[in-house]
Amino acid sequence: MFKGNKLVVLLPITLMIFLFIGGGFYINQAEEVTNENLSEEVQWESTLEPGGNGASLTASWEWGHMPSDGLHGTDYIGITFLKDNGDPVSGSQVENAELLLHLNDGNERKLEPEATSDGVLFAVPNKMEENQTIGSSGTINVRTNSNLQNKRVVISYLHTWEEHGGLETSNTRFFDPSFHGDNSNSFYWVIENFVEHNSDAAEKESS
Repeated sequence: MFKGNKLVVLLPITLMIFLFIGGGFYINQAEEVTNENLSEEVQWESTLEPGGNGASLTASWEWGHMPSDGLHGTDYIGITFLKDNGDPVSGSQVENAELLLHLNDGNERKLEPEATSDGVLFAVPNKMEENQTIGSSGTINVRTNSNLQNKRVVISYLHTWEEHGGLETSNTRFFDPSFHGDNSNSFYWVIENFVEHNSDAAEKESS
């Protein structure tokens, strides 16, 4: 009788332990973030203010999680101001543009852009450097000249997770991007944020 009661007690306890371990494993697997699905974790805050001194964009991004498969390659962020007819504004009409990378120790690292025919383009390193995470968060400030009163801008973010020879094309929207070297086309994704004046939130689209 005692042995039978002991078995009745042990079986539920064993089952509970099994469910606890199995459930924890499932949760850990479900929460794992890789570079490939990191696009779902990137958080943006953006504002656009047209005024007498031109249109001013302030935008910041932050990864919600660090990818489990490490940091590799170079990322790119393109800023495209749009005219009323939808055409892009040339980078030559951008008066000021800077990107500040946020470091773990509270410091910042400044990056200068490349002016293109349809906006400005930043190359963002994506790596660990002396215990600093480079590329996981930052702030962008861009201002057009006083002749423009743009009320819409597109922030395009291209993320890579392999070493490559750099971006061949300079299109700020990253339509069909190509890279120097022998890389395949399976090591990047592109997300876009459309920011409008007086818009409370940015519309996010991914491709």
